Amino acid sequence: MDNNSWTTKRKISKIKNANRKLERHTKVNTSKRKKEENMEKKSKENSKREKSKGVTLIALVITIIVLLILAGVTIATLTGQNGILTNATTAKEKTQYSTAEEKVKLALVGSYDATGDVSKSKFETEVSRQGGTSSIEGTEATVQIDGYSFLVNLETGEMERIETGPVEQPENTPEYWEATRKTDSQWYSYIDLTSNTKVKANKPQLKGNMAPIKYTGEAQEGSKWANAMTTDGSMWVWVPRYAYKITEGYHTSTAGTIEVAFLDTNNNFLNSTDSGTIETDPSKITYTENSQDQWLVHPAFTANAENGGGFGEISGIWVAKFEASGTEASNLAVKPGVTSLRNKTANQFYHIGQEAKYGETEKLNSHMMKNSEWGAVAYLAHSKYGRNKEELTVNTSSSYYTGGATDKNTIYTANANQSTTKNATGVYDLSGGSWEYTASYVNNNHSNLQSYGGTAEGDLYGATAEERGKSTAYKTVYKVASIDNYTKNYNENKGVKGDAVYETSSSAGAWNGDYSYFPCSSGPVFLRGGGYNGGSNAGAFFFNYTSGNGNSTFSFHPVLAF
Repeated sequence: MDNNSWTTKRKISKIKNANRKLERHTKVNTSKRKKEENMEKKSKENSKREKSKGVTLIALVITIIVLLILAGVTIATLTGQNGILTNATTAKEKTQYSTAEEKVKLALVGSYDATGDVSKSKFETEVSRQGGTSSIEGTEATVQIDGYSFLVNLETGEMERIETGPVEQPENTPEYWEATRKTDSQWYSYIDLTSNTKVKANKPQLKGNMAPIKYTGEAQEGSKWANAMTTDGSMWVWVPRYAYKITEGYHTSTAGTIEVAFLDTNNNFLNSTDSGTIETDPSKITYTENSQDQWLVHPAFTANAENGGGFGEISGIWVAKFEASGTEASNLAVKPGVTSLRNKTANQFYHIGQEAKYGETEKLNSHMMKNSEWGAVAYLAHSKYGRNKEELTVNTSSSYYTGGATDKNTIYTANANQSTTKNATGVYDLSGGSWEYTASYVNNNHSNLQSYGGTAEGDLYGATAEERGKSTAYKTVYKVASIDNYTKNYNENKGVKGDAVYETSSSAGAWNGDYSYFPCSSGPVFLRGGGYNGGSNAGAFFFNYTSGNGNSTFSFHPVLAF
């Protein structure tokens, strides 16, 4: 073999070897790249899986939250205050109550006899047929039916549910008193002290957030007048509509007898023990030897403003239990054991009385007491349903504490003789304490009326001659005589009834030795009750005159009428 061939073979061999190396190197690189690609692919897949896991976990949490919200909404919808189940339960309760109420109404309808009155025996039978039981006392029946209790007036057909269980106590419930229900038989009892029997009187009318309250202190005897509280804790006493007849002592200085007969708003006697002719017009009343011949519906309860009414034919009035306290209309209150509101003119008291709210949002027709309303309390107190002719004890507190003391227990026990019932349930401060303005004056056009009664429209005195001379629901205007003095004005107004002035006094003085001097001249405004130092001259039949000025010894009683 020549050298060229050998050389050629070697070159070919080297080339082959080089190719083989190149192929091996290429395979290695390719394999390496594939591994790297696989690793990258796995890394990406792992990353995706991690991201997928993260997204899935977040979604799960969100889903759980949404489910919890939905569950909460569902539960609330079912069981909340306005929930389906709650509403269903309430609806069921209302249906059951309505059914029971309807049964009582059916029993009542089926109990009328041929005269148009309810037969008590028929009513008991009809209630039994409806599956209930009943007990009747007087004209009121207590009915139990289907688990509910009702109080039914067999005369009027009025019916109310008798609640059971504890009564929620308002925030400002007075000490020694507790809120109760209107159907509570212990709330009040107007007692005839001559026979110690309970009689019927118009049920107290409540408005707004007024709540009935009853005394929780030591047991006491006597007639128990209804008491109530307004939202601010002010205390009020119910004086029911009545007719009166002065059968002894009319227009004398000797305390006589005042008969009282409770009436409904149609002027029907509420008690069968009462009888006789009832008049609503004071001018029709006649007398035989100082004794009144007819019953007169007390003017304070009538629609006639000229006679002392004006709020309609109402079933009664709420009289402030104590003299007013506070400093102005926004905080005017009626509470025991505090100093009374004083140092205001008659006109300021007049406006304060009407603007006072006592924490209530509804209009209660609050106002400064008029002479007729003073008389309505005084006459009932003097009757057998109050103190049965026994004179009030004087509030001798020189610090003008309402109820005569700061200690509440003392007011309701030791000082109970100062109240119209001789117990804790009556009206206080009608004798002694502060002298009291009433929204009543003689229209003599004296400058003091302008100065202290006000000359703007709506003031006690008023802007025009017509306003000044006209009685309204909020004030009573007395006539001035041709000669403006005590005696002449006193006799000029002898036709006014129910105000505890002419009827219960003479030129020699008022009943129980109370001081009397009719407004005139520079003193045209009425002052009632006497002061803490008045002694025997102070009392419910006391009346005097004053200018109407602001005085550190003068206050007033508010009244609610609706």
